[in-house]
Amino acid sequence: MRPRFFSQRKRSVGDWSLACPFLLRGVLVLVIAGSACCLASAAELRIMPLGDSITRGTYFSIYDRGPRQGEAIGLPNPQGGGWRKSLQDRLRARGVAFDFVGELNYHAYGSSGIIDPAFDPDHHGLAGFGNTQIVAGGRVPTPRDVLEKLGQQQVEVPDLVAVLRRHRPDIILLLSGANGFNGPARDELIRLIGVHSNAHLFVATLIPQRPPRAGWEGVAHYNATIPAIVSAQRSAGQRVTLVDLHAISWENHLQPDGVHLNRTGENELAEAWFVALQNAAYIPKS
Repeated sequence: MRPRFFSQRKRSVGDWSLACPFLLRGVLVLVIAGSACCLASAAELRIMPLGDSITRGTYFSIYDRGPRQGEAIGLPNPQGGGWRKSLQDRLRARGVAFDFVGELNYHAYGSSGIIDPAFDPDHHGLAGFGNTQIVAGGRVPTPRDVLEKLGQQQVEVPDLVAVLRRHRPDIILLLSGANGFNGPARDELIRLIGVHSNAHLFVATLIPQRPPRAGWEGVAHYNATIPAIVSAQRSAGQRVTLVDLHAISWENHLQPDGVHLNRTGENELAEAWFVALQNAAYIPKS
């Protein structure tokens, strides 16, 4: 089931699902699926952030007391939203009409568990998923506070083809591979998007990692194999753009785990996506 929280923006149907959690197992979920593609106006860019926990965003807020002490806060909070918050701020500052889409909306920007009405929480950042899992879908590791709010034991997402058909993105921001790399699976993921979506696909290289992250040395090789698939898809007539994140002069951008971004890193990632969208003429230049 897709997690939905109280929101003052487009999610009125999702609000009912929270007020009456049992309806998630009934007809209401069909209403959500059927309505998702009708909520944005024709002028809005439907943007799908696609990837793993880096797309979801780093959990900066932790419970400091009570039964969840030491656990990540997955409900809306002032430090939520990841790089998606920074990118949205940039898009709004330029007057770009957009609608973020995806199966998930937790780890949102807000306060007291309520999504800020100016923040669009939707994304498809599947924590812990590698390229094969992103295609297949499945159970997504989810904070306990989110599960308790939903009244569910787990959160699952469908396969990517179903997700693309449901949300019909205009733009996909793909940053994947940090979990296990797997270039051949990434290539299949990119080809699948080309077959099942008309979206302009922006494919990012992996951000540099460091110890103690296991396998950090493999990032360079993984990145070196991305241009070939991007070039092949472009030759086949697909709208695919390479975003070379690895080429950015990153400095002090990582959490101590060597893979997840700190606030500086998230802001730099948002800027990189923004520049890529601007270079593709989706954002007016000042």
